[in-house]
Amino acid sequence: MSHGPTRYPSFGACIYCGKDDVELTDEHVMPFALGGAHILERASCRDCAKMTSRFETAVLRGMWGDAREAFNAPSRHKKRRKGYIEMPDPDDPSLVRQIPSAQHPGPMVFYRISRAGILIGAPVTLDTSASWELVVIDDNLRLKALEKLYPGKLTFKFRHSPYEFGRMIAKIGYCQVLTSLTPNDFHPFCLPYIMGTKHNVSYIVGGSTDAQQANDKSGYDLSTFAFGTIDHLYLLASVRLLSNTHAPQYHVVVGDVIGRDAVVAVTEKIGPASVEVTKFGASANPEHWQPLVWPL
Repeated sequence: MSHGPTRYPSFGACIYCGKDDVELTDEHVMPFALGGAHILERASCRDCAKMTSRFETAVLRGMWGDAREAFNAPSRHKKRRKGYIEMPDPDDPSLVRQIPSAQHPGPMVFYRISRAGILIGAPVTLDTSASWELVVIDDNLRLKALEKLYPGKLTFKFRHSPYEFGRMIAKIGYCQVLTSLTPNDFHPFCLPYIMGTKHNVSYIVGGSTDAQQANDKSGYDLSTFAFGTIDHLYLLASVRLLSNTHAPQYHVVVGDVIGRDAVVAVTEKIGPASVEVTKFGASANPEHWQPLVWPL
């Protein structure tokens, strides 16, 4: 994201369910537990906040609980932290070592995934999340030091949660788009996947299989892009968690805009530099895109 404002005014209704006659709470674009500083003010009703909290918690605690403990990541419950991480012996499960948090390599599991299904013309029923590859990011110096202390004894635990991970990435992407657009500016077809009424998150969530370079200047990178024609535009969000590491790059196909006047209005809001106007077939395969420019 730009280094501009970190708080964005309320739309007056829940960005997920649309209710406007209920109490609304602030919504972090990037989860607070990952250092998220950008906030949509009064954006989520209590029920939807509980819904998004459930799948975020599954990732933040189940997949990354030890890593967040190891690096003292932001938490509203820091007093509950024990100061150590348990590591069972692989040869004797009854033997559990207590590794001081500051010495633990804090491995974080990510998924390396290919393009979202909608971008390669895949049917909406084709779920490719079973082929997502596991990628581990850790502190290599801590890892080597721990290997010297316990050679051949290192074990790490995490919960495999591709569905919850995909929903979290989709939610971040949707919120990112809402930092420049309103929910009424476009058709947010990512919402059923975020809310759990549709389950094939691989249809709208994808990524790059290329190795990513670390960016020491930012903790996370979020951007809004668009592609399509002057009559039909698709909105994408680029999501990079822990961009100061070699963590993978993700994208979310958040929604679309139909109609020339609506497309021009949205383009002006997000900026022409972020729009790739193209001609493409029904498959929406990026390899087939050809530039097409119109005056703004």
